[in-house]
Amino acid sequence: MSRTELQALQLAKIRAQMARLWEASPFYRARWQAAGIRPGDITSLDDFRRLVPTVNKQDFLQDQADHPPFGGRLGIRREDVALVSMTGGTSGQGQEVYGRSQADIAVQGHLHFLPWFMAGLRPGHLALNCVPAGGLTTGGWGPSEGFRLAGATAFHAGGTLSTEAKIDLLLRFGELHFIYASTNYLHTLTQAFLRRGIVPAERFPMLAGIQIAAEGYPAEWARETQKLWGCALHEGYGSTQGAGFVATTCDQGIVREDRERGLMRILEWLNYAEVIDPDTGRHVAPGEEGEIVLTNLDIEGSPVIRFATRDKARWFPPEYCGGGLPWGGIEAGSIGRYDDMMKVRGNNIWPLAVDTVVFAAPEVAEYVGRVYVDDEGRTEVELRLALKPGACDEAARPALFDALRATLKARTNVWMQIREVPLAELPQFTYKARRWTDERKAGYRPGAAS
Repeated sequence: MSRTELQALQLAKIRAQMARLWEASPFYRARWQAAGIRPGDITSLDDFRRLVPTVNKQDFLQDQADHPPFGGRLGIRREDVALVSMTGGTSGQGQEVYGRSQADIAVQGHLHFLPWFMAGLRPGHLALNCVPAGGLTTGGWGPSEGFRLAGATAFHAGGTLSTEAKIDLLLRFGELHFIYASTNYLHTLTQAFLRRGIVPAERFPMLAGIQIAAEGYPAEWARETQKLWGCALHEGYGSTQGAGFVATTCDQGIVREDRERGLMRILEWLNYAEVIDPDTGRHVAPGEEGEIVLTNLDIEGSPVIRFATRDKARWFPPEYCGGGLPWGGIEAGSIGRYDDMMKVRGNNIWPLAVDTVVFAAPEVAEYVGRVYVDDEGRTEVELRLALKPGACDEAARPALFDALRATLKARTNVWMQIREVPLAELPQFTYKARRWTDERKAGYRPGAAS
């Protein structure tokens, strides 16, 4: 499709979705009536962005509490709900409930399969799924359906096997074509191979692709990881609200020779994704950061219409990446959460900014951070950091830590303490990493959280 044809398709789907929900969903009908609009008022995508109010997590949680279990936003009959999906609750604000129809299940499976196909997965490939399987989240069951659609030979080892057991399994079969993992877990798996003296690219030369998701990363880490595995890294951005992957890298991968980061192309005929300035509500300009706002174009059961995700991304138009695709995109490796920001001494600190500095140093294996109040009532930031075995001798460590502190200060305007610890003292993250704790919640008083 041309860009014009794609936008015409989006508008047609939006109008049909709104007309259906006006009749089927008391939640959306009430919100649109309060805003003074009806579905017929939407004659352009600009009308949609300008007139239709956003919804958010708190709106959905309140709707569920008032009309359990699915809320008034359910767009199908209760007896047509074939699957229940829930968000992970990692924000600490409660879990949204989504009722899915049989058609929705097909869409969610496709939204896992398609990005992996674009990343090199083919029928008969042996695929390792490192994401914990099962449960109620879309990310828990979606991969199995995606690999089934691909015709792949899948090992769903996430959450069932330890890292060492996964490596033993792969060495036993001697064949591996594709990996799906969180960004952090791929790092964990890579380091575990290296500790055994195994370079994955040498042991698995048949590897066609790796797709990561859920977390940001430094471009330097991505380049080094690609070398160690001997194949391109790909990334997908997805969520339960998006019913799977909303965006994914094309054949150019997540890092490119001509720029630091690649682009995740938005699968725009299935989800309409805006990136807006959360203060003004206007769509950002090319290269600017904003909040992702999602609208499901094909989901029937519990569709989201202009859902403000609190995910922060940098948006680019289709022509930025070349290749002729009419799909816009968001920058790979740099998506963060507005909710993750910590205010320290008047400065905004984003965990991803610290990750980018720390993991750009090839000597670093893992770290965790904390913000606390010392005995004199001062807010302090401490990083506990573990180095890779043999990566840095004793004499070189002071210079390494000084360089990290200086770069962190330049990037965040906050001086951070660094304390080296053995790797065994740090948590091992099997999916999404939660590296930061803010101990000031114990009370802003001297010694409260020391």
